Amino acid sequence: AEYMGASLPCAVCVAATMAKFAFLDTLFLVYFLVHIPTTLLIDGQALPGYASKLPGFAPKLLQFHLETFRDPLMADMPVWFVSFVVCEFVFQLPFFFAASYAFARRKAWIRIPAIVYGAHVSTTMVPILAVLATAKGSSAGDLDDAMRLKLVGIYLPYLVVPALLVWRMAGDAAPFSEAAAKTVKTH
Repeated sequence: AEYMGASLPCAVCVAATMAKFAFLDTLFLVYFLVHIPTTLLIDGQALPGYASKLPGFAPKLLQFHLETFRDPLMADMPVWFVSFVVCEFVFQLPFFFAASYAFARRKAWIRIPAIVYGAHVSTTMVPILAVLATAKGSSAGDLDDAMRLKLVGIYLPYLVVPALLVWRMAGDAAPFSEAAAKTVKTH
């Protein structure tokens, strides 16, 4: 087998192939684990009446975000954005728990749900990023180019990570298995 022009035993090639995705799989696990409290404590405040049910520190976190970044979506909560948050609560939040378990335990059954999730979220992030990149301001204040860039930077991982998830899962019919790693050209 060859790896970067050097002849190596197949076991080394398999290990290198498996290690190639270890970072991404860990990133996905952390992403899903972090997304659970973010959805429950921050994003959920876009839902009518939900903020009043949260502990006092959660509305303060959102207020800090609004005062610091003047986020037009969380400040003004347009109906289309609230509908995305409803989808986040109904479909994505349960998925975060399942995906956290699946990535922690390396369960291949997560492959198709992960592709669906990643495609859905990547698609919804396009209008969100478009608004953030072009908004002039909100009820939280005016936005200049620097502030818009910061907001896009805050939201951009929610496009990039799901898109990487689709790439990772669509490219491997048996994620997490040694057999999948062995299907990569090693001879």
